[in-house]
Amino acid sequence: MKYVLLKNFTYKFFEQIERYIKAEKDAENTVVPPDISKECISFSEVIYQSTNPSIAKEICEMFVKRYISLNPSMILSRSNTHYIEDCAFLNYWLNYELNKSAFYKNISVKIFYQGMEGYVQDKLNYLLLTNDEIFDINKDELDKIHILFNLYTDYHKIYSKGELICAPKNICLDFSNKCVQEYKKGIIKCQNKESDFCKAIAKFKSTYETLKENNKSNNHFNSKELIPLPSYEQTSEEFLSLFNRRKNIAIATISIICSIFGTILILFYLYKVQIN
Repeated sequence: MKYVLLKNFTYKFFEQIERYIKAEKDAENTVVPPDISKECISFSEVIYQSTNPSIAKEICEMFVKRYISLNPSMILSRSNTHYIEDCAFLNYWLNYELNKSAFYKNISVKIFYQGMEGYVQDKLNYLLLTNDEIFDINKDELDKIHILFNLYTDYHKIYSKGELICAPKNICLDFSNKCVQEYKKGIIKCQNKESDFCKAIAKFKSTYETLKENNKSNNHFNSKELIPLPSYEQTSEEFLSLFNRRKNIAIATISIICSIFGTILILFYLYKVQIN
């Protein structure tokens, strides 16, 4: 499987997003087997001894937890139905974790993974994740994927498995508002609506608006009460307005500081004249 092919499937896991939201949740309660934890310790102390090895160990163990939560039997190969999606998700997750770490944000994701793989692969008993499956995602693309993951995470706190699951109403509206704010961060990047990200965020919008139109309800909330998602034009106008307000505040602040500084200089000059 070629690198280019895997790269083209970066957003593939969103087609089965509930599986990966569940994996994140299940990972919180997944226990890393002692023998694998020992390998994570060895990996971190040998390769990242001088770069805060405790963080490398933690990332290694969190990666293992997500792998196990996706594959409880710990037997997975390229013939697995979810192979491509699982690779795309684990690649996103590892990129995100390393990028948010002050100690590891400048370390190649691919190199970090190859080092970790040398210690844990045999214990996890897998035949996937070759050099092509884990690669460095550029920062801009990674931010977009994370926005989309946040959107679906909040959406599924409102609606999951055919039912509204949020309660009470203010909590539902809070998750809806989070979707709107996160959606703005994404849609503003969509001048080119043909990019993979923009197609993916358009699909989210369709999913969200379908729920809003379907009049789903529980004892606390009706889906018609969901806050509407803004258009690209509305978001662009809002961001421009916010930028102009901040610019005006900055100009006003500089003017005040200059006035104060000018007054101080005049007073200092008058003081020196009086002394002389």
